[in-house]
Amino acid sequence: MGKPFKIIVGTGNRHKFEEIRAILSDVRDLELVPLWAFPNVPPVQEDEKTFEGNAGKKALELARFAALSQRVSYANQSTSAGSEDDEDEIDFDALSAKRAKETSGRHKPVSLGSSGRLPRMPDYTGVEVYVMSDDSGLEVDALQGAPGVLSARYAGKHGDDAANNALLLKNLKGVPPEKRKARFVCAIALANPMKVLITTRGTVEGRIAAQPAGSSGFGYDPLFFYPPLGKTFGELEAETKNKLSHRSQALAKFKVELQKLVGA
Repeated sequence: MGKPFKIIVGTGNRHKFEEIRAILSDVRDLELVPLWAFPNVPPVQEDEKTFEGNAGKKALELARFAALSQRVSYANQSTSAGSEDDEDEIDFDALSAKRAKETSGRHKPVSLGSSGRLPRMPDYTGVEVYVMSDDSGLEVDALQGAPGVLSARYAGKHGDDAANNALLLKNLKGVPPEKRKARFVCAIALANPMKVLITTRGTVEGRIAAQPAGSSGFGYDPLFFYPPLGKTFGELEAETKNKLSHRSQALAKFKVELQKLVGA
C-alpha cells in the first residue's frame, strides 16, 4: 500500500474496536483510528431495516462528520497560526491529543443545525477520509428474527447486556433446544464522505443456551452456543472466537475488497 492507509473505525465500543484491530492486524500498512480520537461526535440514528443499511449509514455520516471536522480544524489553525498544512491530510495524532487533554480552545464543534443532521458540503472531492462501521446482532428463528437490528437495545437501554440477555431468555422460556436456532450477523461498510465503497456480511450459526455460560466476549456471547465446539461464545478464548465469529467472516471479505480498492 505504500504510506499507511488510515481508516477511522466508527464505533465507540472498545471491545468491538479491539476485536476488529486484532482481526485486521495482518493487513499491511493499515492504520486504524478509534472514533474517540474525535471530540463531539454526533450520534447516528440507526433506523434502517437491515444490518447493511445501518452499517452504510453510519460509515457515510461519520465520514462526512470527520471531513467537516478536518476542514473546521484546519480553518481554525490557519486563522490562529497562519498554518499552510495540506487541507486534505488529517493529523490523527493531533486530534487524539486534543481529545485526551481537552484543551483545544480553538477547535470548534461542528453544529448539526436545527434538523439534527450533518450539514452537507457542496463538494467532498479530494477529501481523504475513510470510515468503516459495522452493525451486528442476533437473529433467533423462534422469535421471527428478533432481536435483529434492535439487538443492542433489545431491552430498551442501548448496550445493557445483562438486561438484553435476560429478556431474550424470558422470551424463549419453554422453547425446546432444537427450536432455539440462532445466528450472529455482522455487516461492515466502508465509506468516504461521498458514498459507501464496500459492504460485506458475515454470519455464524448456533443456538441459544438455557442459561449464560462463560465470562469472555460481550453482548449475547454467554448465551450463544456454538455446537461444533460444544461451548458458548462466552467460553471461548478471544483468539478462537476471532477466527470463527460473524465479525471475522465479514472482515475476511472486507479485507479482500479493501485490497482491491487500494491496489494492494
